Amino acid sequence: MYRKITYCLQLSTSNSDEYYQTISSFAERSIELIKRSHPEIISGFCEYLHQTGLPGRSDVECAFELLALGVYLKEYREKAHRLSPWVNFLLNLLVASRIHWPKSEALSKMLSGWVNGLAWFGHGKSGKDNEILELITWLKTSGENIIAERFNKWNDYFVERNDLPAKDVLILCLDLADEFDRSSREVLGKYTENVDQFLSTAALEHRWMYDARLVYKTRLEYHLGMVGTEILNSVYRQRFLSTERKVVIVPPCMSAPDVKCKADETPFGAKCNSCSPSCRVNQITKMGKKHGFDVFMVPDDMKIFNTGGKKGTIGVVGISCALTNWNGGWETGLLDIPAQGVLLDYVGCKYHWDRAGFPTDTNLKKLRAVLAIGSKS
Repeated sequence: MYRKITYCLQLSTSNSDEYYQTISSFAERSIELIKRSHPEIISGFCEYLHQTGLPGRSDVECAFELLALGVYLKEYREKAHRLSPWVNFLLNLLVASRIHWPKSEALSKMLSGWVNGLAWFGHGKSGKDNEILELITWLKTSGENIIAERFNKWNDYFVERNDLPAKDVLILCLDLADEFDRSSREVLGKYTENVDQFLSTAALEHRWMYDARLVYKTRLEYHLGMVGTEILNSVYRQRFLSTERKVVIVPPCMSAPDVKCKADETPFGAKCNSCSPSCRVNQITKMGKKHGFDVFMVPDDMKIFNTGGKKGTIGVVGISCALTNWNGGWETGLLDIPAQGVLLDYVGCKYHWDRAGFPTDTNLKKLRAVLAIGSKS
């Protein structure tokens, strides 16, 4: 039996069908509103990408990126502004150590948690006047380089325009975030009612831990993640459907308890060994055998699925929580792997959300629709 820790997509029923109907219409309305409100900004950014030889993006994706920039500025600009040089140096050093010396990951993450914890009490001030650049610097201290790079392109675009002072850009972005905060609470707030309680209680235990930045995220960021998954699914949909091979990536928290799981390790991630009939990973694996897709638990590095520039080979479906799913689309996109996302209906991972942990779940009807395999398992 699961507990509602932060968000939950299952409300009055035992499934999340209602959520997927709700998010589909809300995401579309939200992005259309941004496109109508700032058509010149969106079209100008698309043209900037073209002129600078960068990969093109649809106006829908650009509108979502602008929204994401606004939300991150609203949530983190004060923390970014207070980032002291010594914290910045230490955290970037620890990020680099995890890349160059993978065996140091456990120690590096523990030290990062301590440094971040000390930073809560700091009053340092970065030397930049540009708040987007401050945010980008802050994101890199936790290794969020893909998001940072997306925002960096927007900063370059705004700087090149010359007709928008930095303060006007900030006001534009914050206004977008404020409006989205209001509208998303009205529509999606029923799914995230427990987040505030979690932030004021259990999350406090994570202040000195590596995952503090994840577990301290607000309802606004859950709502951004929900919309982000929906939007990026639409952006990458046709490329995903045209791929020859489909792979579903599931999180370990969906499996039976660790002491029972007998999954076999492979270069692509753990592969279910069908040890427990009630295990959701086992059920999805059996579905894959019937319909021709592979199922793996999260691999150490998504680059394992990179086909070396041979397009149309592999499409990936990632199942994960509302906070992490959407930016996985940007990660796989950077590797030229078209992806689709399906959310966990709730969280239960013992590493972040619950000390004991319990199996999480996802909507199989939605998974079938994403894979375009019909309604019967």
